[in-house]
Amino acid sequence: MAGKAKLIPDKLLSSDERVILESRPSAIKYMKSASLAILVGLAALVVFAWEYIPDVPDIPYLSEYMANEDYGQYIQWAFLGLFVLSFVYFDYRWLRWGSTVYAVTDERIITQRGILNKSYEDIPLVQITNVDMSQSIGKRMLGYGTIVISTQGTTGRKDSVVWEAVPDPIRVRRKIQEVMDVRVKPKT
Repeated sequence: MAGKAKLIPDKLLSSDERVILESRPSAIKYMKSASLAILVGLAALVVFAWEYIPDVPDIPYLSEYMANEDYGQYIQWAFLGLFVLSFVYFDYRWLRWGSTVYAVTDERIITQRGILNKSYEDIPLVQITNVDMSQSIGKRMLGYGTIVISTQGTTGRKDSVVWEAVPDPIRVRRKIQEVMDVRVKPKT
């Protein structure tokens, strides 16, 4: 299953390095709150536009406040602002999800993060001491989990790297362990 990188830039890999696995975090983790924001935003948009929709009944309590000449227009604009904010929040969560990549090559593991400013964290396979995985019952039902990759903790390095919301974490953990067991590039 090793092959050419699809999510990690080729220029980040050495000439003979092979990508074993690439993955993004589960969209479910990033999109739960974003989806709720979109629902709130759409409700706010409907309330904003309610006055302009012909032949609709009044919204209890809210219609009389919106009809007030002193501050009714401010209420409408507040709902429009709520819609815009929820849309911006959804876009931010979507971009954050799309810019996070976890990769395993035959030489190292790579974590890519960042929307505008990219950061790449890589750990050579020889420095990895342990790969742990955890899943709560809710995460198991949704098909994702957390993988903690422990390292030897050399100077200037973190003691562990955490991959959050990894889809099918058992398979990913197995792939990392298989690559760690080989540690020698096969002859082709």
